[in-house]
Amino acid sequence: MLKNKLHLKLINGFALASLFIAFYIGQINDHKVSQLSTSDLFEEFHITNVCDKNGVLKAYNKDQLVGYVSTGTAQGYGGPLEVLLLTDSVGDVLDIDLIHNTETHAYITKLKNKRYFDQYQQKKTNDQYLIHEDISAVSGATVSSNAIALASREAAWKLARNEFSLTLPNVGTTWKFGWQELLSIGIFILGFVAVYLRKKTLRYIALFSSFVIMGFMLNASISLSHIGRTLLGYFPDIRQHFVWWLLMYGNLLMILLFGRNIYCNSLCPFHAGQIILHKISGLNIKIAPKLSRLLIRTPKFLHWLSLLLILISKNPTLAAYEPFALFFSLDGIGIQWYILPAALIGALFISNFFCHYFCPVGACFKLGLSYRKSIVNLIKTTNEKK
Repeated sequence: MLKNKLHLKLINGFALASLFIAFYIGQINDHKVSQLSTSDLFEEFHITNVCDKNGVLKAYNKDQLVGYVSTGTAQGYGGPLEVLLLTDSVGDVLDIDLIHNTETHAYITKLKNKRYFDQYQQKKTNDQYLIHEDISAVSGATVSSNAIALASREAAWKLARNEFSLTLPNVGTTWKFGWQELLSIGIFILGFVAVYLRKKTLRYIALFSSFVIMGFMLNASISLSHIGRTLLGYFPDIRQHFVWWLLMYGNLLMILLFGRNIYCNSLCPFHAGQIILHKISGLNIKIAPKLSRLLIRTPKFLHWLSLLLILISKNPTLAAYEPFALFFSLDGIGIQWYILPAALIGALFISNFFCHYFCPVGACFKLGLSYRKSIVNLIKTTNEKK
């Protein structure tokens, strides 16, 4: 027994140490380089050189002034992104280019297919650059749409102030708080009550409410990329991403204060989908105990491996393999198209198939619960000794 405990401590210690090393490597090897010279806009507008004149970048075609170049940054879905903005000589925007991002590839592809970037052409440098005002978002990629708009505003307003001496509008930063956020709070409270009081009926109501609202309406499932963002310190503005904060940090707070994993138990929309499929099939195949014990360790390994890649690359979306977004919005890439059918077929035969054997989010929250339990036990032991 002691040997097994020592073995487990060594494995956990190695995993934790390797994550710290990966984080350190990622921080000291920041490969993000401002890609001004490689932007497609330089070829499109025949720019041959860019000169810094008193802090303002001027773009030339040989000796002829094309316009002015500026860059801006903002927090996207996957972390920081950088936009290059090019204006003509009088301050009208010629075009923008996304020169650095860690967004999910499917979201950027959707923006390009919907010609999202075209709307920036011929804008003024002192426009508002507000989503739903003078910038249209793309459904299913609203976080990326908003981040690009904010980065473009930063780039444009630099030129408006420093080169064209234009008056800037007062856009402020308002809370995005409407019926979606109110419903999310209601579902979260219902989920907490259901788990805390162990009420099965309330739990099912919370789960299936989340299935419809958090899943299909908001596509707000917590994924490994959210956890990666937290570890890397990429925090979106709570005023614009309240639901994200509610689910992610609300659940972490419940784990800390009450030792309850609200999200996995009564809020995860994909969990609700698995329950529905299993109820429909009526099948319940039992896995051999030895195989089950082996498979149940898989989420921890996948969680560790994915976080290792995320921390080294500083890209929260790089190793996120969960099919949550694909299930609710058909937006997915690569391996997710293979994992989703496997997860859905597995759910028909085995209760909570993906949750038990593959979900890295559940593994992360379980790890949080185990650390909390260890700390509580340590405090109790210390108090008893006193």
